[in-house]
Amino acid sequence: MPKDELDADDPLELNGAVVPCAEDNDEAMAIAFIEEFLLLNFTADGILDLFLNPAYIGPHRVFRNKGGDYVRDLIAQTLEPWTRPK
Repeated sequence: MPKDELDADDPLELNGAVVPCAEDNDEAMAIAFIEEFLLLNFTADGILDLFLNPAYIGPHRVFRNKGGDYVRDLIAQTLEPWTRPK
């Protein structure tokens, strides 16, 4: 099979799935994204850039639904325990 053709039986083929969830799970999803990218050594500004970038569908959806001020505040609140001086 040519490499550009999809094989439905290939277990390594990327597949998407719709997962039912609560109507408004944006905050929990955003916090998970923030913590994940913090652990990948992103700065607060770098994380904000992900939320602004339409290529990152989940974070960008939160940005569209809740707005920039909400996202900035949530990033600051989420990072605070991880970044406060000891």
